[in-house]
Amino acid sequence: MFSDLLLGFAATLEPTSIMMIAAGTALGIFVGALPGLSSPMAIIVLLPLTYSFPTLPALMMMMGVYVGTKLGGSFSAILLRTPGTPAGACTALDGYPMAQRGEAGLALGYAVMGSTLGGIFGWVIAITCVPLLATVAMKAASADIALIGVLGLIMVTAFIRASMLRGLIGVTLGLLIATVGIDPVDGTERFTFGTYQLQSGIPFAAALVGFFGFAVVLSDTSLIGTSTEAVTQKVRLVLPKMREVFSRWRAIVIGAGYGVGIGAIPGVGAEASPWMAYGTVRNQSKNPEAFGTGEPSGILAPESNNNASCGGTMVPMLTLGIPGDGTTAVMLGALILHGVAPGVTLMRDEPVLVWGLLASLLVATVFMFLIAWPSITLFVRVLGKDRGWLFPFILVLATLGAFASMNDFFPVWVALACGVLGWVLESHGFPTVTVVLGIILGPIIEQNARLALSLSQNDWGVFVGTVPRMLIAALIVGLIAWELWRHLSKHLASPRKQSVPHGGN
Repeated sequence: MFSDLLLGFAATLEPTSIMMIAAGTALGIFVGALPGLSSPMAIIVLLPLTYSFPTLPALMMMMGVYVGTKLGGSFSAILLRTPGTPAGACTALDGYPMAQRGEAGLALGYAVMGSTLGGIFGWVIAITCVPLLATVAMKAASADIALIGVLGLIMVTAFIRASMLRGLIGVTLGLLIATVGIDPVDGTERFTFGTYQLQSGIPFAAALVGFFGFAVVLSDTSLIGTSTEAVTQKVRLVLPKMREVFSRWRAIVIGAGYGVGIGAIPGVGAEASPWMAYGTVRNQSKNPEAFGTGEPSGILAPESNNNASCGGTMVPMLTLGIPGDGTTAVMLGALILHGVAPGVTLMRDEPVLVWGLLASLLVATVFMFLIAWPSITLFVRVLGKDRGWLFPFILVLATLGAFASMNDFFPVWVALACGVLGWVLESHGFPTVTVVLGIILGPIIEQNARLALSLSQNDWGVFVGTVPRMLIAALIVGLIAWELWRHLSKHLASPRKQSVPHGGN
């Protein structure tokens, strides 16, 4: 393990890789600080630029973006009370009150320290768990891989912010999109409608650009012409004393623990765990009433959680090929576009790539700390500007990315169609990340399921033929049954509430 990790650091510390990580981290902080932009969108815009780079440096740049956005969201949360990322909303509860009383620099310092320590904690867990889980995963047969893929989709739909029904609809739509093209087994055309461009399937890069690029811009058109003013224009980052930080070690450990644990669950991502960590720290505090008024522990907990979740999401992504959130879904898509097959064999086939990515996670965390220090004044100036001027550049670069995937305009039209579809879905509460996960995992599930059936003479019992498969199948059924029971209980409780008389004496 240590020799492999050293090889990963050797690949990471090459001049090209270092520059890519530094540039990605700086871009990530910038993107995270601006409400309306997101990590998946930034990576989508970078995709056409990475086609000419080797796979590992390109993914290292994306890793830098991923890590940087986690901290960037706290800048606007503390200075504007407008979080740049969903996870940053929790940081605003105590960060903004500190800024109001003239301690904006110190609040930002706690955010930087929390993110850095949480990122290191998540990295340690990732380098420990990835090789162990990969060793087990590499022994999986086709039926196991198919079941793991189905479990990933079910977990996404069960834990996603929307209802499971909406998640299942999104996943099903993604699976249908993944079936477009030539059948990989019998060679028949599926859903091509006589169009030769669709014989090779829906262009994957175009779908990513549409769902994570165009759709987000369409959803955020309300931000055009709007600007906000920071609570103060004179901010200098002030790092708290180490004894002040480590005296609040419970907040860091609890936040990072939730980040790693929940970040490893596909679909939960960074939306739920910061609030769970914040609530736990507040409940265990001797002065819970101080939270919400500018308590540093209320910053350390969500910020350590944010960056620790990066390590958590790497575990299912690098071992099972199941993304933990929207950003890792796009990174998996980038792997596919660069000719690398994600899944349980990734560690065996591309060990340098896996360990290089894990090493870049730590290097990006260090760069995040170093870049935040001198750049805070620049970000304060940028935060008050109208963010609408960025959208045309995003649209242009996203269009170029779709065109460059096939050197043809057909992917551009596909991206526009997916963008409109994604915008409609999001406006009605359907998370588009479920569609993208269906597109990614659909071919993996289909190929392995059909191979397992072929090898077993079409015996469906092969999917419960071993104890691990029975456990996975039971977990799938259990998640579905739990969600059905939750909704059924809610509907049964509603008539009882309505039947309670409201009369007086």
